[in-house]
Amino acid sequence: MKKKPSKTSIKKDTDKFISSKEAVKKIYKVIMENSHIPPKFENASFASFNYKACPKENVKKIKAIKTYAENILSAMDVSQSVYIYSKFNGCGKTHVAISALKTAAKQFAKEIYKKNPDYYARRGISLSDHNWRPVFFMSEVNYLWKKRQYNSKDENLARELDTIENAVMNSKLLVIDDFLRERDTDFVFGNLTAWLNHRYDYNKPVIFTSNNEFKMLARNDESNPYYKTKHLKAATYLASRISEMTKGYQFVFASSPEKDYRQNSY
Repeated sequence: MKKKPSKTSIKKDTDKFISSKEAVKKIYKVIMENSHIPPKFENASFASFNYKACPKENVKKIKAIKTYAENILSAMDVSQSVYIYSKFNGCGKTHVAISALKTAAKQFAKEIYKKNPDYYARRGISLSDHNWRPVFFMSEVNYLWKKRQYNSKDENLARELDTIENAVMNSKLLVIDDFLRERDTDFVFGNLTAWLNHRYDYNKPVIFTSNNEFKMLARNDESNPYYKTKHLKAATYLASRISEMTKGYQFVFASSPEKDYRQNSY
């Protein structure tokens, strides 16, 4: 007859593991450390967003983006991306995009945990060696500035650029902030177009924030910065691709030069 395990042995086995909630939290922490989110937005979330400080017509749109992020795994099945546009700065686009990134990261942390719960729930295990980047934040302006400073002798900058470019290609959800702010044709019609095509083909969504309507790229008039240039055809293609990626999730945020969410929210 087998002996029942003693209370002491049961306690020892229990002490070897942490709860699934704690394990997911540990994984999420590592994901955030690798996400490239600026320190300024460390506390940004949908919960910390000051809805009273933004135009009322934006609230419903923000909640739709929150729902999108909560269901990111389904969004990936159809490669559904998001475009957040406002004419003026200061309506909270970046805060919302980063909040969505963090919300999605929690879903990815749960997904990672489910693949090997016995391993991730083991007490004392270090996750610092895991280079998870399922979510990633890229400022188009900052990336291009760093790219222009590139010097093959600067190993730190070379590593950073390599990290950014790999994450832009391979992260499951990417935020591109200040999209189309620069008029670097080599970048826009070279790397950027290739990245977006790759992400679309492999069901890797993008959340764009921009003060420029992507539809302007397809206009056959002076409002298109590439009108009457050799890049008009490529610009039209890029607009078509973004339209296809973000169909149904193109949000125009109300904004004005007089009202700044960033000032009103504190």
